[in-house]
Amino acid sequence: MGDEGGRRRTKADFRFDDARLCFGFAGTLADRGKAAPFERLARPDDLGRWCVESGCTGAPPACTEADLVRAKELREAIQRVGEAMAAGVAPGSGDVAAINRAAAEPSSVPELSADAASVRWSGDGVGAVLSTVARDLIALCGSEYRTRVRICGNPDCGVPFVDTSRAGARRWCSMKTCGALAKKRAYRARLRADGTG
Repeated sequence: MGDEGGRRRTKADFRFDDARLCFGFAGTLADRGKAAPFERLARPDDLGRWCVESGCTGAPPACTEADLVRAKELREAIQRVGEAMAAGVAPGSGDVAAINRAAAEPSSVPELSADAASVRWSGDGVGAVLSTVARDLIALCGSEYRTRVRICGNPDCGVPFVDTSRAGARRWCSMKTCGALAKKRAYRARLRADGTG
């Protein structure tokens, strides 16, 4: 686990390391490869917290149970479209329709800070944030990176990511999480094989 602001990261913490916004959102369901995935969006407040921590808004929007259901539906559509892109196949029409519906809502608006050193997003509620997330996936689909979508090599993870490495050989959604875990597992396996672990 990594370190966030001087504290140890927990399973409930959102992951943004090396992630495109849309796939960071897909990662709100952790451990997709396990029998019991871990839900990071368990309550409406969690969705509001993700909206802020993702940088999509400065204050948590009011979120209802209905917003949470809608967000999870979008998240799973993004996950399945990411999987289809990684496999080089056409995504399901229902998933495309769900993403287009979310993107049709007015999105958050980027605002440049007075010193032009940072950008923050502002919008009217969770619908604007979900629109921004959906539009990020649409922008990816229209870019040269659409053929560089991969699925994390950690079988427990399963989150899509964009491989921006020069060689196109990145295996993990993030070296800080899944990559570090894979290195740790390989190290322990070597110790056991050597009889020292």
